[in-house]
Amino acid sequence: MGIKSLKTDVLIVGAGPAGLTAGIYVSRAGKKALILEGRAASRMAIPYTIENYPGFPAIDSRELLGLFRKQAVSFGAEIVSGEAIAFALEGDPKYVTTKEAVIESAAVILATGRPIPKAHLVAGEERLIGQGVSYCATCDGPLFRGATVAAVGHAEEALEDVDALLAMGITVLWVPGHPGGAADSPKARDLENRGVKIRREAKIKEIRGDARVESVVIETPSGQEVAEVAAVFIFREIPAGPLFERAGIAIDHKQCVAVDRFQRTNIPGVFAAGDITCGGLQVVSAAGEGCAAAMQALVHIRK
Repeated sequence: MGIKSLKTDVLIVGAGPAGLTAGIYVSRAGKKALILEGRAASRMAIPYTIENYPGFPAIDSRELLGLFRKQAVSFGAEIVSGEAIAFALEGDPKYVTTKEAVIESAAVILATGRPIPKAHLVAGEERLIGQGVSYCATCDGPLFRGATVAAVGHAEEALEDVDALLAMGITVLWVPGHPGGAADSPKARDLENRGVKIRREAKIKEIRGDARVESVVIETPSGQEVAEVAAVFIFREIPAGPLFERAGIAIDHKQCVAVDRFQRTNIPGVFAAGDITCGGLQVVSAAGEGCAAAMQALVHIRK
């Protein structure tokens, strides 16, 4: 299946309270709003009671999130599943790439939620993104046909992507980094029989290379090893901060997107809202930022 081309007036990256509120305002104004919902669920998807959202003395977080979603869709906002893996934001129009599509938009609102702490990244990962570190097997796998690559991840998605890499004629060293999971499944055993080397008790501690990926340091129960690889495919939540920085977005020392009081980033036509700005870190403040970002996006596309 090929990569689709999509076009919208405003692309909203994230489907939490900030993103859904932005979708409500954009679509209610008669403009096309496309909301990109990634794998990382909103914190509201974890059940807890909200007692400080105006108009609701007490409401289940999932119920309130569902109301946001229903209202956005009722005005015409479209919600699609996908994880942003690349951004081209400096020009007009803007382009955001997922594993399934390239999305063209006149304005972009970033509402991806709280950034992943750098401590959760593999050493060397951030520095070598796009230089051999990839989060998409189908996108970048063909570049490494005939080479040896490492794969990181223990979920079902990692299993499917390792299979895809193998089918492309790539030699795969799979280091799940977590006991159990898909690496212990019958399908994983089949991949081993087909040549995939699975290091179930190991973890990748560092990705090395000067201009691009050259090797990985693997920590095993018996000590550390170094394996030469041409790339590292990482299958887990994608760290938005480094991707934003590569796209030219200003990030502060907390790895939060820097915005002004109108939710504008340093790039014209690109806005940010919600926990990714490290503002109030409350549902009501995220919704308010989503509203402000949407209103400014509408001003931008009407210029």
